[in-house]
Amino acid sequence: MPLPLPTLVIAGAQKCGTSSLVTLLRQHPQVSMSRPRELHFFDRHFDRGLDWYREQFTMRPRHVHVGEGTPAYLYDSATRARMQATLPDAKIVVILRDPARRAYSHYWHERRLGHESAPFEEALDLEKERLATGELRARKCYSYVDRGHYIDQIEALESGHARERIYVMLFEDFIAQREISLERLFAFLGVDTEPARTIKEVWRNAYRATDASGRRKGARTAYPPIRPETRSRLVEHFTPYNDRMAAWLGQDLSPWNVA
Repeated sequence: MPLPLPTLVIAGAQKCGTSSLVTLLRQHPQVSMSRPRELHFFDRHFDRGLDWYREQFTMRPRHVHVGEGTPAYLYDSATRARMQATLPDAKIVVILRDPARRAYSHYWHERRLGHESAPFEEALDLEKERLATGELRARKCYSYVDRGHYIDQIEALESGHARERIYVMLFEDFIAQREISLERLFAFLGVDTEPARTIKEVWRNAYRATDASGRRKGARTAYPPIRPETRSRLVEHFTPYNDRMAAWLGQDLSPWNVA
């Protein structure tokens, strides 16, 4: 039996809960997720070829899906194109969160890694200039605002992938309605929805100390709250994009537009 290509990809977005989602999917008996979780095949390792990619997956008779989760796939156009050409029939799952919160979380992630030294407000001012260089490092590390233009990325994804194979879920719903979120995801994947009732307990234990921003209360990596005036600036910028995203989803995203 030939080694499988994935039938499920968690494609993004970065800093929106993809790690937790993959962890929970691993517990479903009909889903086999790769180890390591982020394979970065379509953005970093495409030259290794499909044989290498296939070797990262294990499929048993009980498995309906084999998959991976690399949140970088959603953002970059060349990466999306490679993914869609290679996996035209795969189901693509995307999880999104308030883009202002995502941007701030992304910033602190880069600070912790030593990639960013500027204050957040200065980093926002520098973003366009940094991205204009076209450097891969700039797009990876400093795309705080640009990655939050979700609707542009989703529409580009839809242009090369059947909409019925794209599932967009919200991080905020994932936190607030664990079982319902999992049941809906499992239904989209065509797997048994019953495990959502037991898997949610693991999620509850993992996130019982999580605050509304998605950070663990008292966590070592916690960062200071965003300045109100900075959030207002981001909300003003993101609102038109959020409204378009809401129309695409047919869902209310007005909380994202609250400064």
